[in-house]
Amino acid sequence: MTVISCIKKDFADTVIPRCSEMGCKLKLNNLNSHVVLKGESICHNRKICDCIIFARDNPVIIGIIELKSRNIHSSEIEEKLTNGSEIALDILKKYCDNDTKFEFYHITLCKSWRSSEYKVIENKKIVVNGKKYDIILKKCGESFSMLISSLG
Repeated sequence: MTVISCIKKDFADTVIPRCSEMGCKLKLNNLNSHVVLKGESICHNRKICDCIIFARDNPVIIGIIELKSRNIHSSEIEEKLTNGSEIALDILKKYCDNDTKFEFYHITLCKSWRSSEYKVIENKKIVVNGKKYDIILKKCGESFSMLISSLG
C-alpha cells in the first residue's frame, strides 16, 4: 500500500473531500493521488491549520493549509502552521522510514489581504525539524498543483 492509501485508511474519520472553509478554498485539480485531512479533527488540544494535504509518494508532498474568508491575524498563522507541520510529520513517520523524501508547502489563503498583515506574515518562517520554510500567501481559489509546480 502507498503512504497516501495508508493515511486514507487509518485516518478515515478525519478525511474530507476538499480543502475549503467558509467560502475560501484551495483547488485540488490535477492531483492524481492525495488525501486531505481536517486539522481540527486530528488535533483537539492545540490551534492547528484547516487542512493537511498529503500528495504523491516520492517525494511525499505535504501541504499545510490555513484558509481565511475574512481578516487574517498574523499572530495565529505561525502557530497553526507549525502545529500542522508537527502533526503531519508524526503521521508520515508512521508509514515511512527516515530516508523518505518529503516537501513541505505552508500555504495561507485569504479572500482579501490587508497589506500590513500580508507583510508581517510574509516575513515569518515556519521551522520544522530545524529547517526554515516560507509561508506562501495567496488569494482563495488558488490551485495546489499549480502552486507546487511553480515553486518546486
